[in-house]
Amino acid sequence: MDNNEIMVNEEVMEATEIVTSGASKGLKIAAGIGLAALGSVIAYKYVVKPIVAKIKAKKAQERIDGGSINHEDDEFEEFDENN
Repeated sequence: MDNNEIMVNEEVMEATEIVTSGASKGLKIAAGIGLAALGSVIAYKYVVKPIVAKIKAKKAQERIDGGSINHEDDEFEEFDENN
């Protein structure tokens, strides 16, 4: 084998190593992004959505009740029916 042929073979082997390592790195990044997206969906479904629903229900109940009015502190004038 000629020196040029040996150099070409070494360069091809190095190039395949670079391509293989680049592909596995891209695969790891894609898997990381996929797991992050899956985690976000699960967190939204089981944490954020129920909390938002609970807050909305609480606000709707306050609107139905007429707000949070404390009737104990209100002063009422008593009327005598005879006058």
